[in-house]
Parts: sequence; structure tokens; C-alpha cells
Amino acid sequence: MAGASGGAVNAIVVAMPFPFTGGGGYRALLSIKEYKKRGINPFLVLPWNFQFFSQEKREEGLRFLSKEGINVYGVSLLPWCARSNIPMRISARLLASLGLPIKIIVDNNVARSSQCVISLHEVVDSVATCLEIGEGLSLKRIVLLQLPPFYGDKKRLKNIEEAYRLWTRVINPNLFFGEAWLLLRKNIEQEESRNIRRMLNKFDLILAVSKSIPIEMGGEWIHKIVSLNQGVALPQHDLQIIKVSERCWEKENTVVFGGRPTFEKGIIEGLIAWRSILKNISRNYRLIITGEIRPSALARLKRFCRKLGIENNVLFTGFVSREERLSIVAKAKMMMYPSHVDAFPYAVLEALNLNTPVVAYDIPALRIYYGDLEGVTLVKEGDIEALIQNSMEIVNSKHIYVEKPKLTKSLNEIMDEETKIIKETLLRK
Repeated sequence: MAGASGGAVNAIVVAMPFPFTGGGGYRALLSIKEYKKRGINPFLVLPWNFQFFSQEKREEGLRFLSKEGINVYGVSLLPWCARSNIPMRISARLLASLGLPIKIIVDNNVARSSQCVISLHEVVDSVATCLEIGEGLSLKRIVLLQLPPFYGDKKRLKNIEEAYRLWTRVINPNLFFGEAWLLLRKNIEQEESRNIRRMLNKFDLILAVSKSIPIEMGGEWIHKIVSLNQGVALPQHDLQIIKVSERCWEKENTVVFGGRPTFEKGIIEGLIAWRSILKNISRNYRLIITGEIRPSALARLKRFCRKLGIENNVLFTGFVSREERLSIVAKAKMMMYPSHVDAFPYAVLEALNLNTPVVAYDIPALRIYYGDLEGVTLVKEGDIEALIQNSMEIVNSKHIYVEKPKLTKSLNEIMDEETKIIKETLLRK
């Protein structure tokens, strides 16, 4: 096969490489940029979730790609009815769960010259688009899982569902609509999980950025997935910022919320905990929450903060640059990270490198990579009282020793391994 034996490989890459979407978008961006340096020419195809961005956000995303020197060579689209007559997010998941056809447009020259197609996400729009392209063009099919696409542990799944229930009560306070949507969503996710399992079995290579991912998926997947086992590292740009600026940052009366303001990251639990924490520390403290959020959801969260009486002690910054994010984390007395869904969180990696202690839920991704480090406190998933007590202890302490993460691979080494495995897969018949 041309390219697989030592020359450059042309690969169609299905991804949403936008840092404003979170760690998954940032990791996808890093892969695309690093592939170019290692003999894999990535040709980006945007999955259908891109069409659910507002026009302003789509334009911002395309400007970002242009600035990064990344061209778009194709898109996948849902049928027109999914974009107009019924609520878009609901219809997209319904269509995906039912396995209905999607329209895919790929540049003809790219289609003819590519040896493989790679999805850099585990979500259904990327996986389904990747599979359709691979089957249609008879290409090797590869997927990089950045999170578990489903969970084998029923207790873990129940905890995630409960986090979503809390979120729904805040974002959709209409009791009837909320309960009806919860039931519909659960049925959709069950069908979607079955569909994802079916699709993954048709891939030539399933990579994962963390060994926690196949563990979370359970059963046969532990043996089907190739885990990079430290598939995440801070890029040199971030490390340079930390090295140059760490002496300039002093701790302030702030606590940083580790994830974006979403139910997966435990935002509602975090706000509930913060109300109790504030009663036992100085009211001069603020909880800083970074990351993109829909305006309607932000308005609901701010209303929830007012209901809790903490509106003056919570700051939603929206998306911030890497420099500003690292500065916020460095100045915080601690990071609160009640995340339910993770594989190898950048947030904790940032915090430990910036001497900021972390209180987080005891889920596999945190336990495996950070559980034995000083400065990291893990509490039972969903135990808000333990989150409160341990957070108060840290904030009220004069000094907490924070141990640097015991990671051995640099980003360069991770990307060397990732591209090597991809190329070896192309050599197999």
C-alpha cells in the first residue's frame, strides 16, 4: 500500500478540532498538527455536530482552522428534516440511534488518494461519519477514543444519569417536560450505545488515550482496544508558559472549577458544594468556572446561583486562552473537580504542574493516574458532603504539598507511538 511502508500516508480525519469545545477538541487539534510532522497527511472532514453550532460559532471555528493552517475537505450532514422541523439536538441523536442515512461530502482528490479514515472522537457523529467514509471508499477504519462511548458498570452509569437529572432540574425546571425528556434520553442512549458497539466492531483499529477507557467499557473491549496508556501530555507551549511564569503567580482567594460547566463535569454538584463551603471560609472567595456554555444554559445556571445565594462568589468566564486558563489555575487555592466522565483529564494535569491541589470524584481515570499523589484528594462519586469537607480543609490550610504527576511520556513520544500504531495497522491485510 502506498505510503504505509515508509512514505507519507494520506488520511481522512473526522474531527472537531476546536479548543473551545473542551479537552477532546484540544486533543484532536494536537493530533492533526502532530500527524503532519510524522508522515501522515490529515485531510479534515467535519462531522454533523458542526452544523448545530450557531452561525457565529461556525464562522469562528472556520477562522480558527484557517489561522492554524488547517483546511476543511468535507462535511457530513443530517437530512434536512433533522435541521428544521424538530429540535436539532434531539433529532440528531434519534437519527444516530436509528442508524438513518447521512449525507457525506468529501473532496474527490482526497477521496481517491487516501489510505485510511480516522475518527479522533468517540461520539456517534464522528464514528458514524468515519465508518460511512471507510466503507464507501474501502479504506482502513481507525478511531481514537478520548472518552468511554458507553459504560459496562451499571453503578457508574447510574451516577452519570443522576448528574444529568440534577442538571435537568436546573436547566429545564418544568417538571413534566424534564421527566419526559429524561425518559426519552435514557431510551435514546441505550439504543445509541448498542449502535456504537455495532459500529466499533467494524473498525480495523480502536485506539484509546487512557487505559481507563476499556476498563470503563468493560468485557470484551479490554482486549479489543489498544491503549496508549498516557495518551495525553501538556504540549511544549503550555510547559513553557508554566516554566516562565510560575514564579509570578501567587495564590489568591479563588477556587477553580476543573471542567467546563456541564453535567458530565458535575457543575450542579459543584455549585451546591460551593454554597456550603462559603459558609465556612471567607466570603471574599470566588469560584471561577471557565469554558463554553450555551447562553440559555448560562442564564439558568446564574439563576441557580442566585437561588443558592452565591451569585457574588461565582464567576463564569466563558472560553479563555491557554495563557489565561493556566493563570487562573495557578492562582487558585484549589481545584474542585467533581467530574463523572473522564479518561485522562488535562485539568488535573494542569493543576498539579501549577502547585494547585485537587479534590475530585474517585472515578477510574482519576484513580489510575492521580490517585496516589499528594495534593490529590478523591472522594466517593456523588458524595457532595465529602466534596465539601475536603475542599474546606484545603482552602483553610496554610500550605498543601502538591506532588508532580508521575508521567513518563512527553507529547512527542505519545504522538510517535500513536502514528506508529496507525502506520502498522495500514500494513496489515
